[in-house]
This record gives sequence, structure tokens and C-alpha cells, in this order.
Amino acid sequence: MSRSAGPMEPARIKELQDFCERNGIRFKDLKLLNQALTHSSFAKEPGRSQKDNQRLEYLGDSVLGFIVNEFLYRTYPDYQEGMLARIKSAAVSEKTLSGAARAIRLGSILRMSRGERNSGGSRRPSNLADGFEALIAAIYLDRGISTTRKFVLNLLQKKIESLSKPGKALDPKSALQEMIQKRSHTIPVYELVNQGGPDHKREFTCRVMVQGLEIARGQGTSRKRAEQQAAQRALEKLRDP
Repeated sequence: MSRSAGPMEPARIKELQDFCERNGIRFKDLKLLNQALTHSSFAKEPGRSQKDNQRLEYLGDSVLGFIVNEFLYRTYPDYQEGMLARIKSAAVSEKTLSGAARAIRLGSILRMSRGERNSGGSRRPSNLADGFEALIAAIYLDRGISTTRKFVLNLLQKKIESLSKPGKALDPKSALQEMIQKRSHTIPVYELVNQGGPDHKREFTCRVMVQGLEIARGQGTSRKRAEQQAAQRALEKLRDP
């Protein structure tokens, strides 16, 4: 049975209102915003009744992907599917989203356990990217797609346009695939090696293989992020043998 969120403290309400005003956001339901900005480590502390942001993160990933894909489709009519997909992958990467989260000072308002915060959780790229996706979902549910699109593009449009320039560096997986295809006319293969950890702090380990040989491994809070880290490490290894 899911737990319902209890009443918010006046100080938290003021904190959320200040965040909205600072970033030009309007919310009808501040409880929805509060959930989007609640890390699972906080929600799982004994005595808490606050829902965490994991379900919103799941929805936000899809909403964000749609907005970016729509923008790319309308803005670059001459780009083929493969190029659009590579640009989109870089535009919604952990690096890009955590950068957008820092721009709106999201880490300072993310609620998390004391242990998570003391270990650098409010600055951790994975937490920032996840929180940003949850925020996107909350805006979408509260204000609709038009307002959400405006918010996303205000933060990401310049980055997307930069990524769309010819010759611009792509995300690690795309860059590695291009390198491997040029060298050996094959493609890298990613395998999940291990997954574990508590629900609020899952850890995935993936490896990247080329022609049956392991090149590198990576870790992350999702399989996608672990694969990106493995690709980045493989690039560094292959560029500097």
C-alpha cells in the first residue's frame, strides 16, 4: 500500500515557493512539486510519510524525451533518424541534465537523508539528473505539455543546438560506436554484469565488449548510465593505448 504524503511544514512551503519564483514556475499543487524534489533516501527514513520521486522520474524521462525529439524533428528537417537519435541521447544524458539541474539550484532543495546529503548526494550528478526528470513530470502533470515544453527548452535549447552542429562530440556510447565501426566494421555490445544495493540506491555494473573481448566496465544508478560510463572508459582506453 502506498503511503500518502502528510501536511508540509510552513518552512518547506516557503522553500518551494521561493524555488518556483526564482525559476519562473507556477504550481497549483505544491505537494506534487515536493514529491518531485524528495529523494528516496528521505522518504524511506523511519516515521516518514512522504512519497519519493522515483515514479515521477520514470514519467519525466518520457516527457523530456518527447519534447527533445519533437524539437529536433521540427528544427532539423534534413537530419536522418540516426543523427536525431544520437543528438537526443546526448541532450538527455546525465551530464546534460545534471548541468541543467545545477543551473536552477535544484540540489539545494532536494530532500534526502542526512547520510545521503553528507556523502555529497545533493551534488551527485545521478541525483540531480533524476530530480530534474521528476521535476519535468511534476510540471507536466500540474501545468500541461505547453508549459513543460517552454520550461525544458528555456534550459536546454542552446545545449541541443550546440550538440546539433556538424562534428560536435556525441555522447560516449555513440562516439564509441562510431570509433569501433571505423576500426573494425563491427559494433560494441553491452552486458549487464551485476545489479544490487537498496531500492533507494541501486547500483548497476555493465561491461562493453568488442568482438567478444571486454574493453571496460562502468557503474551507475541505472543500466543506461552504467553503459555510458563503460563507453566513456572504453573511449579513454582506446584513445590512449
